Amino acid sequence: MKKIWKEDAVSPVIGVMLMLVVTIIIAAVVSAFAGGIAGDGAKTAPAAAISVGFLEDDGGMGPDNVARKMTFEHLSGDAILTKDIEIVTYYTLTNGTVIKHTQTPASEATDLYGSGGVSRVPFINDQSLGRASDNPLTDFGNYTWKAGGILSTGGDRGTSALLGFDVTDPDNRFGSGSVVDVKILHTPSGKYIYDKEVIVA
Repeated sequence: MKKIWKEDAVSPVIGVMLMLVVTIIIAAVVSAFAGGIAGDGAKTAPAAAISVGFLEDDGGMGPDNVARKMTFEHLSGDAILTKDIEIVTYYTLTNGTVIKHTQTPASEATDLYGSGGVSRVPFINDQSLGRASDNPLTDFGNYTWKAGGILSTGGDRGTSALLGFDVTDPDNRFGSGSVVDVKILHTPSGKYIYDKEVIVA
């Protein structure tokens, strides 16, 4: 007896297998492409060591005219475009009210010394850029902050502008021992590059 093998069903099975393989390959290519797009769009936050503090400054006018300026020092690491960062602060009043303020590259400039010249704080102390008064080059948001660079609020007016309340108002009880929660947000990545509580000296 002869056995006769029917191969009618082989062709459809191979067709289905080929279609599956092609579908899997297309799905893999699309997935890889989509992953590449997402990867290219993701921003990396700069890595930098930063020190934040408050300094007393009498401006040479004696202890009765002491002003507190806030300083930000870039100790080491990546250069930071200040147009890409925001400084977020939290201060808690004695009654429990929390004052939150966000300083951005679009924040209003402040008359730091009562002379009519304005600056957006924190300005950069860089002699090569000139004095920080009516000088856009030194305004927050307009410069690149590199290792060794020190930013300052200049005094009480600038510190008040950056923190969002009058630091000289006795009702706010701002002084030695006060705690300010300071965060520096890198807006393109959505990550904080500094996040600490700073105690006023």
